[in-house]
Amino acid sequence: MRALLSEQPPPRKAALLRVPFIRRCDLDFGDGAPQTAFIVNINLSGVYIAADELPQLGQGVHLRFSVPDSEREVSVDGAVAWLNPKQQHPVHSLPPGFGVQFRDLSDDDALTIERVIMDYKDRQPSGG
Repeated sequence: MRALLSEQPPPRKAALLRVPFIRRCDLDFGDGAPQTAFIVNINLSGVYIAADELPQLGQGVHLRFSVPDSEREVSVDGAVAWLNPKQQHPVHSLPPGFGVQFRDLSDDDALTIERVIMDYKDRQPSGG
């Protein structure tokens, strides 16, 4: 059972909150050509990655990235869940890129990501 900061699983709204999180990450699509990109936002379900060249929808990917105030690196598998190509009217003001849904997020990685989310929420004005 996942030992998160709260006893109960986060409400769906909190789990899906897009938290701004600009961080370099390493990507491995399993093709022997590791890449570096930038995460733009994060939540407990996954991340959004800015990229001009887009992978295939459903393609598996392994991500590694660090978080503030933590010595451990998050290392997680995921799958490309949606694509946002360069377009005249960007979706939600996001740069071109793709969303990755986490697969089998470890308890430690979930706790690390939940801390990022809680830190963000704590910095917001009340009601944010």
